[in-house]
Amino acid sequence: MKAEQDPPHDLCVKLRAAADRLLAGTPLHSSGKLTILDLAQEAQVKRWLLTHKYPNTLMAKYRAEFKAVGHKSEPIKRAETEVDKLREHLAKARKEKRQLADLVNTYAIMTQELAQERAEALAERDEAWAARDAALGVTALNSAPLKTAPTGRMHRPLPRGRR
Repeated sequence: MKAEQDPPHDLCVKLRAAADRLLAGTPLHSSGKLTILDLAQEAQVKRWLLTHKYPNTLMAKYRAEFKAVGHKSEPIKRAETEVDKLREHLAKARKEKRQLADLVNTYAIMTQELAQERAEALAERDEAWAARDAALGVTALNSAPLKTAPTGRMHRPLPRGRR
């Protein structure tokens, strides 16, 4: 097996500049991840130079440096911050949805109860009118029930010919 040669100076300069940009979170040619693949893309060199031609000197050096830094690059930090904000927004939206669903259910129950009370009140009214008419000994001329106008006033339907 051949011993690994020292890498050319211009390659080292390109890689150092690329590594500094990655660590600062200002990549120009890559996604900004602290990986050997992104380092090669950022330096605009072939990956095999790092992984096959100079694995012990270059790849190991930068991999150790990225690991020692122990932090994430700026694009990753920004993305994680955005994800956290979106998760908070989603949690708020879900909570609001639950509250609104509870409110709709309450309104549905109240509407049903009010409709039932209205039907009972109308039945009581009709019974009272029937009892009154029986007590007075009169019969109603129009057997059509009274309808409620949108304004809440009572009105009788017009005869068929006058609409």
